[in-house]
Amino acid sequence: NLGIRRLSGFVLIRWAVRDALAQLMGIYFFGEMDDQYKFFKFFMRMKLMPFSDVVPWGLGHERESLGFMASWFLVELVVSFIFAIDTWVAIVDSRKSGREVVKEGCHLLAMLLYPAVEIKCWELMACGFLARWLLSHVIGDVFALVFQSVMEVHFMVAWLLFYLAARHKDAHSIGREFGQRELEGFLEGTR
Repeated sequence: NLGIRRLSGFVLIRWAVRDALAQLMGIYFFGEMDDQYKFFKFFMRMKLMPFSDVVPWGLGHERESLGFMASWFLVELVVSFIFAIDTWVAIVDSRKSGREVVKEGCHLLAMLLYPAVEIKCWELMACGFLARWLLSHVIGDVFALVFQSVMEVHFMVAWLLFYLAARHKDAHSIGREFGQRELEGFLEGTR
């Protein structure tokens, strides 16, 4: 219940960022299309991108589609990297605004950058589109979905542990303690 209340606004912020980036990249790559019907199809697919991995593709526009897909992959990787730790910041401290959550999340990512990149790479390999495609061809769609759902939960816990380790390192660097008392304080804030 606490997570739903605190994360609802944050999820909307993430959706808005992804939507804005998809629209900007779509205008850049597909803005000079002559066929209005094709442009409308591309536009609708880009509007759905924040909800799914629908990639705009059109015959006669392979180069633009490939450029869009490569750019979207990199942008999505960076956005999901930043927002992975921000969800835990938003859950733990409800007093922070969206900007403060992103700022603290980036600070915590910078504290332990190498482990964060490593977690994100493993998450991408286990939960990404290519893994879904490969697993569905090897073990079937249902088992691929179950496997990736379990892996999503695994990485959610991994990001929580990363958050706690980064908070510990941050508190230790300024000479404060971060331990059981602070964790109990998080829980007291929810009551």
